[in-house]
Amino acid sequence: VVNSHVFYPLMKRYYRKTKVTQESLNDVYTLPEWNLSLRLAQSLNVIFCVVMYSGGMPILYLIGALYCFTAYWMDKWCLLRGSCRPPAFKE
Repeated sequence: VVNSHVFYPLMKRYYRKTKVTQESLNDVYTLPEWNLSLRLAQSLNVIFCVVMYSGGMPILYLIGALYCFTAYWMDKWCLLRGSCRPPAFKE
């Protein structure tokens, strides 16, 4: 989220006057790719820690539910607004 909504707008503002070719401008204005494997690994790590340690700290069930709720909406928002469109697959 921070990368696509803080870093990239600043990068666009800085590089838009220094780039002179269309190809270099396309690189600046293209949104980053969505890294599904990294995001899934992060979510599974949090869910595993919640399930593992919630026997001793039952409040982790609530924290895990809040994490799943916010992660779902933030991932949805970043996927639709802050990342580039994935390539089309043909069979």
